[in-house]
Amino acid sequence: MKNIIIIGGGTGGTMCANALLKRINPKTRKDWQITVIDKSEYHAFQPDYLHVAFNGMKPDKLFKKERSLLFAKIKFLHDTVTKVDLKSQTVATEISGILPYDYIVIAPGSMPNYDMIPGLRESNLDFHTSPQDAEKIYETLKTSIGGRFVVGVAGVPYKCPPSPNESAFLLHDFLKKRKMLDNSSIIFVTPYPKFYTAPAISEITEKVAKAKNIEIVTSFNLDHVDVQGKKLVSMEGNEIKFDYLFMVPPHKAPDFIKGEEFTDKDGWIKVDKTSLKIEGYENAFAIGDVTNAPTAKSGMTAHLEAEVVTSTIADQINNMSDKEYMFTGRTHCPFEVGDQKAVFVIGTYDRPAISVNPSFENYMLKKIMGKIYWSTLKGSFTDIFKIYFGEDYMKVVKKQ
Repeated sequence: MKNIIIIGGGTGGTMCANALLKRINPKTRKDWQITVIDKSEYHAFQPDYLHVAFNGMKPDKLFKKERSLLFAKIKFLHDTVTKVDLKSQTVATEISGILPYDYIVIAPGSMPNYDMIPGLRESNLDFHTSPQDAEKIYETLKTSIGGRFVVGVAGVPYKCPPSPNESAFLLHDFLKKRKMLDNSSIIFVTPYPKFYTAPAISEITEKVAKAKNIEIVTSFNLDHVDVQGKKLVSMEGNEIKFDYLFMVPPHKAPDFIKGEEFTDKDGWIKVDKTSLKIEGYENAFAIGDVTNAPTAKSGMTAHLEAEVVTSTIADQINNMSDKEYMFTGRTHCPFEVGDQKAVFVIGTYDRPAISVNPSFENYMLKKIMGKIYWSTLKGSFTDIFKIYFGEDYMKVVKKQ
């Protein structure tokens, strides 16, 4: 029996496993075991953490058991990976021991790095880490009588690029609904020189923020949080006081790949940005938040990267080697701006994000994407996605 190991049961890992089972030729499928390894039994729909924090959505609606999201022939190990050895083609885990592989896809996502900023953990409420933490924000807001609400980006990199900005708008909606705007202020803080990193998107959304009296503080490089004084202190010595702090923390790669030869100086896995192959290896791939590919750390990115990787592996197994599959760097991040309106951050490696006006239609499209999410993990709606994304879905070229 030959083995394909997929580390991580998030969007990318789950889609990879299911797509591979469908794409490997039935005549040879019996010779291959696909195994997904994840330290959690549960799969969460992370984009809705924002709505747990600011709309009171119940966390239990965001979870499904990972086993239920995988086809029956795929093996799921609820286990913790401790080491990946690409040279010996093995994965070490706490429970299952040493597992050999013929192909590997590393897709464990990223994790918050609170240790990077002293005082942040003690002062911050974070909707990014878990829905349970996000729920603490909503419980805090329900008892608040107003004050200085500071939201934004505590440090880089971080996953889901628009989410800190979205938090400012959704917080505004909450305070408006509770008639608390007159005795509250919202301050959005970012280390970037603009409200949002993509200029075309920033120009539009910054106007919306200013119309809502959201104060924007750019180029603020957070050094530490003064817990007792309740203030942010920048590397340059500037200070911002707060009554409530809802910041997205910086993120890092999982500890099990720390210091490995296939990671860069910041700890991310070095990949070819189009093939997603780990540098120096033909049978090892990485997708999603854990890579150093110059694109968004988001679920849709992982989705499209999974399509490239599964097509590549399946063709090799099926002895069909005349095509090369390439990830275009496509980003497609929904970005709510409050009042049931949204924009989409759309771009590729070759095309910067374009300007998109906020609309109710975009807001509904985001909601629809959330509704069909669970089905997409098993390959439903793939043909629709191919039509919707067009040539950005995946570039396919004939090998010379």
